[in-house]
Amino acid sequence: MLLIPEISQIKNIGVLTGIREGIRTINTLEEIQQIYQTNEL
Repeated sequence: MLLIPEISQIKNIGVLTGIREGIRTINTLEEIQQIYQTNEL
């Protein structure tokens, strides 16, 4: 799974900030996906 193409399409600064913060505490790639998929709704 490639996250970079998905993340590069995100324009919302709040979502990008959440991803940056989440990277410090996540254990799996799925957890980081949950951050931006939840915030896109």
